[in-house]
Amino acid sequence: MDIQFSTDVEKVSWDDLARVVELAPLGKKDPKKLELAFRNSLVRCFAYHEGRLIGAGRAVSDGVWRAAIYDVVVLPEYQGKGIGTQIMGRIVQEANVDVIMLFAAPGKETFYSKLGFRKMKTAMAIMSNPELRREKGFIE
Repeated sequence: MDIQFSTDVEKVSWDDLARVVELAPLGKKDPKKLELAFRNSLVRCFAYHEGRLIGAGRAVSDGVWRAAIYDVVVLPEYQGKGIGTQIMGRIVQEANVDVIMLFAAPGKETFYSKLGFRKMKTAMAIMSNPELRREKGFIE
């Protein structure tokens, strides 16, 4: 399968990315907010198959010591084919920092641990709607 990867935000259909995020499934996200988040991220990767957006991911970073990866998504019919692994590899390589943190959906820990990510003992977060986040398994 010939997958093309790009970092170019100018060619992205944000409505298509919102659809990929929803189908992945990571929930509904406003296309305009997705665009702002990806444009404001130091590292981003988009995956295409035959011109169709099928996956993406991004990292925010200080460009020196730390980065955090968010919104790694692949359409369900393309999952299990190594595309997510390639997206992650490109993000990690491009970030090129000492510590890369990851915000992952519950249940995806095995995938990320195979890429070298380990659970942290001291990571904490303030989140909107903590009751819902607890219910979905994001926080204790």
